[in-house]
Amino acid sequence: MRNLLLIFCIVFLNGLGFSQNSNFCGVVEYKYSTDLAYLYEEDYKMIFNNNFSYSEELVNGKRSTKLKNEKTEEGVQIKHIAGRDNLTAKFYYFNKKDLYFRDNYYDEILLVKELEEKESWKILEETRELSGFLVHKATKKFRGRNYIAWYTPEIPLPYGPWKFNGLPGLILEVYDEDKIFYLAAKKININQSTKCDHPIDKNILKDAMNIEEYLTIRDNILDNQFAKLSAAQPKGARPLKRDKNCEDCKRGKVEIFKD
Repeated sequence: MRNLLLIFCIVFLNGLGFSQNSNFCGVVEYKYSTDLAYLYEEDYKMIFNNNFSYSEELVNGKRSTKLKNEKTEEGVQIKHIAGRDNLTAKFYYFNKKDLYFRDNYYDEILLVKELEEKESWKILEETRELSGFLVHKATKKFRGRNYIAWYTPEIPLPYGPWKFNGLPGLILEVYDEDKIFYLAAKKININQSTKCDHPIDKNILKDAMNIEEYLTIRDNILDNQFAKLSAAQPKGARPLKRDKNCEDCKRGKVEIFKD
């Protein structure tokens, strides 16, 4: 597990009545990393109060599309690593009832309303100290992966990074059993005298697509990307083909959706 320095700047934390007082603003900076075809990292800044949490990607700049050859038992596989020209930030918005997210998928901006999560957290007795906080362990299966989360009841609000929420305390760290997905808080600041400005116009959420629509559009985008790459191949080269039933490809994704 990668060692990340967690620096906590807590302002007026003691005595702050989270459940009764919305006149405060919490800010958490998270480091997000996945280790699939290659190591990929993102930084997110989450603001929250008693009514909502909003995590937004901190965009670092453009990156180029890459093709990576990888040897497997079946031969050489070509992995496509998406580039990025559109710098519109991804976000996750949770209002304690519904979760919305904005994806930037091959430079296409997709606003989505998540499914209501059916799988509940299993809270365990194990605890440890994490940078001065007592954190409790919880586990959950989510879209094909088993996750372990560490949350602190000292900040008793049901928020966390990415699509994780619903625990009786702020999630400071979460990772999957295979250690390909890792999220950790780097910095926390809670200010009792500052209100969080609401980050988005709620009216745009009415236009959010559902998960089924999102997966269909994402699949079409990926087909178009493969067609462009195939068309750009040198003369005589074998055309690139996308195997939609590839089991290894499914395992190489953070979220494994059921067919």
